[in-house]
Amino acid sequence: MNLRRSKALKALAVFAAFSFAQIYVQASLPNAKTGGAPPQRVITARLTTKNNQPITVNGNAVGTGGTILTGATIETPDQVSAVIDLGEAGVVEVQPGSKIQLDFDENGNVRVKVISGCALTQKKSNVLPGEMELYTDNASEKTDKNRNHVGGCILPNGQLGSLPGGGLTGGELTGIILGGTGGAIVIGALTRGGETSGTTP
Repeated sequence: MNLRRSKALKALAVFAAFSFAQIYVQASLPNAKTGGAPPQRVITARLTTKNNQPITVNGNAVGTGGTILTGATIETPDQVSAVIDLGEAGVVEVQPGSKIQLDFDENGNVRVKVISGCALTQKKSNVLPGEMELYTDNASEKTDKNRNHVGGCILPNGQLGSLPGGGLTGGELTGIILGGTGGAIVIGALTRGGETSGTTP
């Protein structure tokens, strides 16, 4: 009887030692999930409006400093334009009296559907691989390696026509890209009654 109990205790001790060894090995192995993969970029869309006046985002009034989420429907009233800064992805300008749907992802793909009025997109850099697209139900324009901006107004036939006044100038868009006082300069130079102006209103 003692011999049988002794064998059982030895077997139990061996099993316990083996179990602890397995736990120690698992704990000492590097965690494959935490190493190697670069962190995913998060695109944050920040709104700035002319004279800090509110515009409509998904049916709600939103002013300068508001955050725009992907899939949002954005509408500007008469005499009020808006700039949406998407960080490294680029900039979207919505002209007065316009309505768009804005979609974007972490790769810098930005899609602006012009529902009414006019809009302009400007890709900031080649940091992100995505492209910017301005489109309607019947037409589409995209940025590429030779063109870093697209802009237009929806026509009665659903096509994209040219912007009145050309939208923001290159210098004004550079102001947004560089940040700092550029945002204030751009808002001062935003469209007035559908046409752009290089001076503050």
